[in-house]
Amino acid sequence: MWDVRQIEDEVRACEGRGIMRHFSEYLPRDRDILEAGCGLGAWVIYLNKKGYPVAGIDHDKKVMKRLKQWDPSLDVEHGDIENLRYNDNSLGAYISLGVVEHFEGGADKPLHEAYRVLEPGGTLVLTVPYNNIFRKLIAHPLREVYLLLSRVRGRKVFFAEYRYSETEAREMVEKAGFRVITTGTDDFVSKTRSLGLWSEFPWLQDRNSLYGLNRFGKAIAFILNSISRKVLASGILVVAQKP
Repeated sequence: MWDVRQIEDEVRACEGRGIMRHFSEYLPRDRDILEAGCGLGAWVIYLNKKGYPVAGIDHDKKVMKRLKQWDPSLDVEHGDIENLRYNDNSLGAYISLGVVEHFEGGADKPLHEAYRVLEPGGTLVLTVPYNNIFRKLIAHPLREVYLLLSRVRGRKVFFAEYRYSETEAREMVEKAGFRVITTGTDDFVSKTRSLGLWSEFPWLQDRNSLYGLNRFGKAIAFILNSISRKVLASGILVVAQKP
């Protein structure tokens, strides 16, 4: 996925995301922060520019090498988020954005590892895909048809991710030992933008703008976002604390 993306574009896309409000409120500026599963490093770069001491780790060795070539001073490394090199109780905050849902065996192990490395009072900022109304009624039924046709044609179907309700996301975090502070949605602030629409329906994408929608997509996003942000929101956000 990252091979066709540009680091600069990913960093610019951080602007306008609703999650920034929660970062501003809950992330410490005087304690070490880790983004586990940082991908192309957009949030590591963006938040460091905002004054937050954020390091990144990802399992993709090729992407980490690319980031180091782009900026050798970046504190990013290749590694396994289920087995972090950090000591117990050593981090002030832990960021996980669209990562733990990809573990087919469930999110228990990465979340327990997050709990281990956070200091008492440390903050977890987690997002996972939201099983919203739009996905339940439209995107998922269409996806099931697509997967059925793929199986009929003899194509292999692979696990991609789990999607969660707000209650499921909260319970998952509490199961790992955290105390939930707040929950919300994760997407762009603008009503004419939607990561959910962009990811589910490529034909609604604006080919000249990363994560942007074409006119038809913008119209759909505006109508549904005006009804409720929870209709289309791509992710569920959970902010929690280690007791």
